[in-house]
Amino acid sequence: MFALLILAIGFYLYKTGDLQKFFGKTDSQNTGDEQARKIIDLRYAAGKISEEEYVIQKNCI
Repeated sequence: MFALLILAIGFYLYKTGDLQKFFGKTDSQNTGDEQARKIIDLRYAAGKISEEEYVIQKNCI
């Protein structure tokens, strides 16, 4: 009976999209690389870092 309840709750969360949101936030592969790339691009566009620093930082990610 308990397993059926867990299954029903899981199915409900799957249908509402909350389950995907939960696993998207806890995904171990999601390390924030996209956010880091955006910050580096913005710093380069603003002229705060040189082209050499930009290339080095992009290669580190």
